Amino acid sequence: MPVSPDDEYLHAAPEEVEGLWSDNLWVSICDREADVFGVNHIHATNKGYGRWATMHVIDGVPQPWSCRAPLEVSGKFDRLSEGHMSYEVVRPLEELRITFDGPKYGFDLHYRGRFPVFDYRDCGGGNPLSGAGVYGGHYEQGLHCTGEYEVRAGPNQGRRSIDCFAHRDHSWTDRFTHGSPWEMPQPRNRQQSLGHFWPSIQLPDKHINAFGWMNPDFKIPYGDAPAFGGFLSDAKGSRPIRGALCDVRLEDDRRTAMSFRYELTLPDGEVIHVKSGRKYAHIVNAQMRGENDAECLLDCYESFFDYEVEETGEQGYGCSEYSIMPPQPRWRY
Repeated sequence: MPVSPDDEYLHAAPEEVEGLWSDNLWVSICDREADVFGVNHIHATNKGYGRWATMHVIDGVPQPWSCRAPLEVSGKFDRLSEGHMSYEVVRPLEELRITFDGPKYGFDLHYRGRFPVFDYRDCGGGNPLSGAGVYGGHYEQGLHCTGEYEVRAGPNQGRRSIDCFAHRDHSWTDRFTHGSPWEMPQPRNRQQSLGHFWPSIQLPDKHINAFGWMNPDFKIPYGDAPAFGGFLSDAKGSRPIRGALCDVRLEDDRRTAMSFRYELTLPDGEVIHVKSGRKYAHIVNAQMRGENDAECLLDCYESFFDYEVEETGEQGYGCSEYSIMPPQPRWRY
């Protein structure tokens, strides 16, 4: 079944799911002129609560905000909110509105689709995330973000206009319900610690996303899921790419990314290389948790860069998500 307008909303857990089930809403902001970068994230569960977060870097200073609050909504909604942050579907699969009223900053952002949504079931070989428990669905979209942003603390207070490209994904899954080991296994070397890569490469006339594993020796631990996924969106629509590889350079802590270079095979078979340039921001997505608020299940990093397509000189910007295993520290309370 293709993505439908109803998939903009919350999804009931399938009968076979007994534990935690959640809709996960991830929407970026990448405004170089306003100097605001980050992710707006909602983890809406079937357990009567949701996690809400605005993980933003303003003028180079991380200013994350997050809370856990009751959530009684199921299925369609007019507006998801816990009091500070709200999420509205203005036009399904075409336009969203996200607002936030916090102590250090607030915003009113409109996200409009630059291109059609891409269903990850249409990746070559199917959804590379399938098999990780029960994966109901996953779609992504290149966006244009406009709105107002007010900085209420720090040395550069005041209003800023937002006008930038952005990205979103929406998934519904039980991936956070499974029990974790008593002790996390430690990788024997640096290569074994490398997890997934997932860039959102925003160019003037196209949008490229890719998913894969930074460790080329990584073996999928579940089912027959493909080793890569992703898509290209342009004037022809949104179509699956044919291949994705990644080379990462890490800082001395072996966790913080300095740079990336991606090799991407486009839908027509053309191979391009995209390298990162200036780095603007780096955050940890703190919403990768199950029902235990003290335990981080995945160190999922979001780094924001300029990008260049080596073969054509095309310039762009966006977010390079990646993970390092195991999470350190595991316990955050």
